[in-house]
Amino acid sequence: MLVSEQVVEDFTKYCLEETAALQFGDKKNEQDDMGPLINEREANRVIEWVDAAVDAGATVLIGGKKYGNYVEPTIMQDVPRDSLLYQEEIFGPVAMIQSFTTYNEAMTLANEVNYGLQAGVFTTSLQTAHNTIRDLHVGGVMINDSSDFRIDAMPFGGTKGSGVGREGVYDAMVEMTEQRVVCFNNQDQ
Repeated sequence: MLVSEQVVEDFTKYCLEETAALQFGDKKNEQDDMGPLINEREANRVIEWVDAAVDAGATVLIGGKKYGNYVEPTIMQDVPRDSLLYQEEIFGPVAMIQSFTTYNEAMTLANEVNYGLQAGVFTTSLQTAHNTIRDLHVGGVMINDSSDFRIDAMPFGGTKGSGVGREGVYDAMVEMTEQRVVCFNNQDQ
């Protein structure tokens, strides 16, 4: 999460409060917000990436522990830009908070990784919204909504290492269609 330095302190406090309220456990229980990872090996991998980032200077603000296949919701800061946690998709309940000073710095930070599925941009400026739509190298930009927003009719897919092509109703139809070119040379007229 890239957050303007003007609001990062308040944002971090709010984010930690909301994260602390999350319950993890059996997804069959309605009070649980998060379930387990697919297996314990993946939970171990997530914790290894977290621990490696901490060894390189990152700070765990909340979470960072595992229980079998479960990993606590984890928020980190000061994650080194060359760490696996920063450069790769973790596929686990770990988020990073990184502050920025200028718009250009934010775009550099967002675009320097090899992934670009979707981005959620929160702004009150229509100009900033249009600029981020143009400048972010991602498959989708959600303005004032979470990057996980999606409806089935929307094309969905990323850029760079986040995949090739799009999915969604129209894109699935195109993918399952074999186009044919037909030409008539009507010389009887």
